Amino acid sequence: MNKATAACYRLLTIALINTLILTVTPAVLIKHANAQTFFAEQGAFSEAELAQILAPIALYPDSLLTHILIASTYPLEIVQANRWRSENRQLSAEQAIKNSRHKGWEPSVSALLAFPNVLERLSDDLIWTQKLGDAFLQDQPALLNSIQSLRRQADAAQSLSEMDNMSVTRIDQHIIIEPAEKEIIYVPYYDPRLVYGHWQWYSHPPVYWTPYPYYVPPLQGLFYWGRAVHIAFNYYFSTFNWRQHHIVVVNHHNSHHYRHRERIVSSHGAQRWAHKPQHKRGVTYRSKQRYNHHSPKRMQLDRVRNKLREQGTDRKTKYSGAHNSRKTANRSQIKKREQPSANYLRQPILNKPHNAIPRHQRGDTKNNYQSQRKGKTQKLIKKERMQRNQHQSEQSPQRKRLLWYNDPRSR
Repeated sequence: MNKATAACYRLLTIALINTLILTVTPAVLIKHANAQTFFAEQGAFSEAELAQILAPIALYPDSLLTHILIASTYPLEIVQANRWRSENRQLSAEQAIKNSRHKGWEPSVSALLAFPNVLERLSDDLIWTQKLGDAFLQDQPALLNSIQSLRRQADAAQSLSEMDNMSVTRIDQHIIIEPAEKEIIYVPYYDPRLVYGHWQWYSHPPVYWTPYPYYVPPLQGLFYWGRAVHIAFNYYFSTFNWRQHHIVVVNHHNSHHYRHRERIVSSHGAQRWAHKPQHKRGVTYRSKQRYNHHSPKRMQLDRVRNKLREQGTDRKTKYSGAHNSRKTANRSQIKKREQPSANYLRQPILNKPHNAIPRHQRGDTKNNYQSQRKGKTQKLIKKERMQRNQHQSEQSPQRKRLLWYNDPRSR
């Protein structure tokens, strides 16, 4: 009886161990997989974090907002520009941008010199600025979608109707905010805790800023307004392409006149904004992702490939004839280079023996060759012919292979 009970206990323990292994192993694997995904997605911003960061600037005019997003990727240049602007407060906006050309700052950073309050806030709240730049670099479409989500939330709370100095339009479910007067920019201030109505992310409250200096509180509404900035400098060179969810830029020179956003998007030379790491000036990135993969050259190649795909033509078959014609043209050019020019034939040849002069450079080659043969005996002519044939045979590949085979050093 004791042996039977011991055997039963043994079987029960084995069964318990097996059940523990089967239950614990999947949990450990799931925990390990979750840890890997957590570390892989550690650098990504959530929707709540994007809304929290963008809350104080999402209702800015589109032109100013594009400059803020681009400049936030270069925080060190923002600090340098703010210090320089604080030392030159007596300069107007146009003079400040003109005198800062030699600094080598990114054009969007230079454009913010006309808005010293915004530039100072970006420089003072540097942690927020760096988060905004990292979020913009990591996922530009997600950030632009978050801006539109906040604008729709403010529109649902009927806050956009109180923006007196702005023109609010709705195109294809996108809310576009532009200045009411095309070349006069007002920078609004508002409390993000009130303007968006009910805030749905309790764990991520919106970033709150104190009002800008010299801003007048409103008699009615939620928006504060400061002094207007008249645009007489390079400013209208970037805009949102809301349909494609990215920023489009053009050449920043001669951009002091107002241009509609559709004109900027469809203008000649318009391209998707590409990050310039040299303006980062050694500041570390949030993740090791490549941020210059939207370079203009690659974008142009993608456009050509898409056009070829739409036309249904193959690039190799399309350009094969041109490639072959280019090869033949190169060969003809090489032959022309190898042939002596007419001017070279006419040049006088001095201090050279007659035998050292090539036959095609002796002027009348046939008469010279015949006159040279008359003074020689048949034995001498035969000897020269044998030497010439021997030299040609030594230069032949068969002769070289034979010499190599007979040479004991080559074995």
